Amino acid sequence: MGTRLERSNGLIGDRIAFAWQDRGTESEQLRVTISQGTTASNMAMLSIWMVMWLCLEAAVLYFWLQGSSEGNAAVGYAIYSAFWAFFAFRIGKVWLWRLRGSEVIVIDRRGISVAMVFGQRGLPDFFAHGAYKGLSRVEENPAQILRTFEQAFWSMGGETL
Repeated sequence: MGTRLERSNGLIGDRIAFAWQDRGTESEQLRVTISQGTTASNMAMLSIWMVMWLCLEAAVLYFWLQGSSEGNAAVGYAIYSAFWAFFAFRIGKVWLWRLRGSEVIVIDRRGISVAMVFGQRGLPDFFAHGAYKGLSRVEENPAQILRTFEQAFWSMGGETL
Protein backbone atom coordinates (compact mmCIF):
# COMPACT_ATOMS: atom_id res chain seq x y z
CA MET A 1 0.00 0.00 0.00
CA GLY A 2 2.82 2.42 0.71
CA THR A 3 4.70 1.55 -2.49
CA ARG A 4 5.24 4.43 -4.90
CA LEU A 5 4.44 3.47 -8.46
CA GLU A 6 5.97 6.60 -10.00
CA ARG A 7 8.89 5.97 -12.34
CA SER A 8 11.75 8.38 -12.88
CA ASN A 9 11.89 7.63 -16.62
CA GLY A 10 10.26 5.44 -19.20
CA LEU A 11 8.53 5.07 -22.53
CA ILE A 12 4.98 5.73 -23.65
CA GLY A 13 4.53 3.79 -26.87
CA ASP A 14 7.24 3.69 -29.52
CA ARG A 15 7.86 7.43 -29.95
CA ILE A 16 7.47 9.09 -26.54
CA ALA A 17 10.06 8.98 -23.75
CA PHE A 18 9.92 10.82 -20.42
CA ALA A 19 12.45 11.47 -17.68
CA TRP A 20 12.28 13.27 -14.34
CA GLN A 21 15.38 15.21 -13.29
CA ASP A 22 16.24 16.44 -9.78
CA ARG A 23 13.00 15.00 -8.42
CA GLY A 24 11.84 16.56 -5.13
CA THR A 25 14.07 19.65 -5.40
CA GLU A 26 13.47 23.22 -6.50
CA SER A 27 15.04 22.48 -9.88
CA GLU A 28 12.83 19.45 -10.56
CA GLN A 29 11.69 19.07 -14.16
CA LEU A 30 9.91 16.61 -16.42
CA ARG A 31 11.40 16.17 -19.89
CA VAL A 32 9.25 14.55 -22.60
CA THR A 33 10.90 13.67 -25.91
CA ILE A 34 8.76 12.76 -28.93
CA SER A 35 10.77 11.23 -31.76
CA GLN A 36 9.70 11.95 -35.32
CA GLY A 37 10.72 8.66 -36.83
CA THR A 38 8.32 6.94 -39.19
CA THR A 39 8.03 3.48 -40.67
CA ALA A 40 10.82 2.18 -42.89
CA SER A 41 8.49 2.09 -45.90
CA ASN A 42 7.47 5.73 -45.41
CA MET A 43 11.10 6.77 -45.05
CA ALA A 44 12.01 4.79 -48.18
CA MET A 45 9.23 6.52 -50.15
CA LEU A 46 10.40 9.91 -48.90
CA SER A 47 14.01 9.10 -49.87
CA ILE A 48 13.01 7.86 -53.33
CA TRP A 49 10.89 10.97 -53.84
CA MET A 50 13.86 13.16 -52.92
CA VAL A 51 16.24 11.31 -55.27
CA MET A 52 13.72 11.48 -58.14
CA TRP A 53 13.20 15.20 -57.47
CA LEU A 54 16.97 15.78 -57.70
CA CYS A 55 17.17 13.73 -60.93
CA LEU A 56 14.35 15.77 -62.46
CA GLU A 57 16.17 19.02 -61.78
CA ALA A 58 19.41 17.56 -63.14
CA ALA A 59 17.60 16.80 -66.42
CA VAL A 60 16.09 20.30 -66.53
CA LEU A 61 19.49 21.89 -65.88
CA TYR A 62 21.07 19.73 -68.58
CA PHE A 63 18.60 20.97 -71.22
CA TRP A 64 18.76 24.54 -69.92
CA LEU A 65 22.55 24.62 -70.27
CA GLN A 66 22.50 23.18 -73.81
CA GLY A 67 21.87 26.71 -75.05
CA SER A 68 19.70 25.70 -77.99
CA SER A 69 16.47 26.98 -76.45
CA GLU A 70 14.51 29.63 -78.32
CA GLY A 71 12.60 32.64 -77.08
CA ASN A 72 11.96 32.90 -73.39
CA ALA A 73 12.85 29.29 -72.58
CA ALA A 74 15.61 30.44 -70.23
CA VAL A 75 13.08 32.47 -68.25
CA GLY A 76 10.79 29.45 -68.09
CA TYR A 77 13.65 27.25 -66.86
CA ALA A 78 14.51 29.85 -64.21
CA ILE A 79 10.91 30.09 -62.98
CA TYR A 80 10.59 26.31 -62.92
CA SER A 81 13.88 26.00 -61.01
CA ALA A 82 12.72 28.52 -58.41
CA PHE A 83 9.59 26.45 -57.72
CA TRP A 84 11.71 23.29 -57.76
CA ALA A 85 14.10 24.77 -55.17
CA PHE A 86 11.22 25.74 -52.87
CA PHE A 87 9.81 22.21 -52.82
CA ALA A 88 13.28 20.62 -52.66
CA PHE A 89 14.06 22.68 -49.55
CA ARG A 90 10.72 21.81 -48.00
CA ILE A 91 10.94 18.05 -48.60
CA GLY A 92 14.64 18.03 -47.64
CA LYS A 93 13.76 19.64 -44.34
CA VAL A 94 11.05 17.02 -43.73
CA TRP A 95 13.48 14.22 -44.66
CA LEU A 96 15.99 15.49 -42.08
CA TRP A 97 13.18 15.99 -39.54
CA ARG A 98 12.05 12.39 -39.90
CA LEU A 99 15.65 11.19 -39.73
CA ARG A 100 16.98 13.27 -36.81
CA GLY A 101 14.17 15.42 -35.45
CA SER A 102 12.32 15.33 -32.16
CA GLU A 103 10.02 17.48 -30.11
CA VAL A 104 11.19 18.19 -26.58
CA ILE A 105 8.78 19.39 -23.91
CA VAL A 106 10.25 20.46 -20.56
CA ILE A 107 7.95 21.21 -17.64
CA ASP A 108 9.41 22.78 -14.50
CA ARG A 109 8.38 25.17 -11.73
CA ARG A 110 8.78 28.20 -14.02
CA GLY A 111 6.66 26.98 -16.94
CA ILE A 112 6.53 24.84 -20.06
CA SER A 113 9.12 24.84 -22.84
CA VAL A 114 8.42 23.30 -26.26
CA ALA A 115 11.23 22.88 -28.82
CA MET A 116 11.51 21.32 -32.27
CA VAL A 117 15.02 19.84 -32.18
CA PHE A 118 17.21 18.72 -35.11
CA GLY A 119 19.84 16.43 -33.58
CA GLN A 120 20.97 18.49 -30.57
CA ARG A 121 19.90 21.94 -31.83
CA GLY A 122 16.57 23.67 -31.42
CA LEU A 123 15.10 26.88 -30.05
CA PRO A 124 12.44 26.39 -27.37
CA ASP A 125 9.25 28.39 -27.03
CA PHE A 126 8.71 29.13 -23.32
CA PHE A 127 5.31 29.58 -21.68
CA ALA A 128 5.26 30.70 -18.02
CA HIS A 129 2.67 29.04 -15.79
CA GLY A 130 -0.47 31.17 -15.88
CA ALA A 131 0.44 32.76 -19.23
CA TYR A 132 -1.52 30.19 -21.20
CA LYS A 133 -5.29 30.47 -20.92
CA GLY A 134 -8.29 29.14 -22.72
CA LEU A 135 -6.92 25.70 -23.40
CA SER A 136 -9.44 23.55 -25.20
CA ARG A 137 -9.63 20.54 -27.41
CA VAL A 138 -9.19 21.15 -31.14
CA GLU A 139 -11.95 19.39 -33.03
CA GLU A 140 -10.73 17.71 -36.18
CA ASN A 141 -12.67 18.34 -39.38
CA PRO A 142 -11.79 15.76 -42.06
CA ALA A 143 -13.49 17.96 -44.69
CA GLN A 144 -10.64 20.50 -44.45
CA ILE A 145 -8.26 19.15 -47.07
CA LEU A 146 -5.36 21.46 -46.16
CA ARG A 147 -5.49 20.37 -42.50
CA THR A 148 -5.53 16.72 -43.58
CA PHE A 149 -2.59 17.33 -45.93
CA GLU A 150 -0.54 19.04 -43.20
CA GLN A 151 -0.86 15.96 -40.95
CA ALA A 152 0.65 13.59 -43.53
CA PHE A 153 4.06 12.02 -42.85
CA TRP A 154 5.66 14.03 -45.67
CA SER A 155 4.76 17.31 -43.98
CA MET A 156 6.59 18.97 -41.10
CA GLY A 157 4.41 20.87 -38.68
CA GLY A 158 0.66 21.23 -38.53
CA GLU A 159 0.42 19.26 -35.31
CA THR A 160 -1.31 20.55 -32.21
CA LEU A 161 -0.71 19.92 -28.54
